[in-house]
Amino acid sequence: MKYILVIVISYFIGTISGSYIIGKLFLDKDIRKYGSGNAGTTNAMRVLGKKAGVITFIIDFLKGVAVTFIIGKLFGLNLVPLGILAAVFGHDFPFYMNFRGGKGVATTLGALALFNFPLTLICYIVWVLGTFITKMVSVGSILFFISIIIVYTFMSELTTYNIILVNFIALIGIIRHKDNIKRIMAGNENKVGGKK
Repeated sequence: MKYILVIVISYFIGTISGSYIIGKLFLDKDIRKYGSGNAGTTNAMRVLGKKAGVITFIIDFLKGVAVTFIIGKLFGLNLVPLGILAAVFGHDFPFYMNFRGGKGVATTLGALALFNFPLTLICYIVWVLGTFITKMVSVGSILFFISIIIVYTFMSELTTYNIILVNFIALIGIIRHKDNIKRIMAGNENKVGGKK
C-alpha cells in the first residue's frame, strides 16, 4: 500500500507544471502550442521570456525538492527514488495536459539535489560545462542524465534496486530528448541565443 501512496503522491506533485501555469494564468498562452511544444524551462524562456523561464525552472526544481522531502519524511529515504521516478512521470506526462509535459531536467535536479547533494553536484557541473562548451542546453541536459547513470551507479551506496530506479529516471530524460538528439546529429539544433 505504501508503494502505491508514494507513486500517487509523487506523481501528482510532479504534474504541477511551472510553464503551463505561468503561461495560462499570466500570459493567456498554452506553452505547448508555441516553440518546440515542450512544457519545460527552455521553451518557456523562448516563448514566455527569460523571467518566466527562470520562474518555471524554480517551480519545477522545488517540486522535485518537495517530493524528496515529503516521501523521505513519510516513508523513509529508501522509497525516495521511487517517488522521484513517479514525480518525473508526472512532470513529463501530466494527466490534465493530455500527457504532454516537459523533459524532467529541473525536477530531477531538485529531487536528487536534496537526496544526495554531493553526487548531484557532480552531475550539475557536467550539465553546466556541457551547455557552456557546446552552447546547447539540450546537450548539457543529455550529458546531465548520462552523468547521473555513471555517478549513481559507481559512486553511490544505494541498493541495486534503487540504482536501477535512478538509472531509469535518467534514461527517461535521455529518451525525452530524442528529437534534440536527431537535430544535433543533423546539425540543426539551436544554440543558446538562437544561433546554430
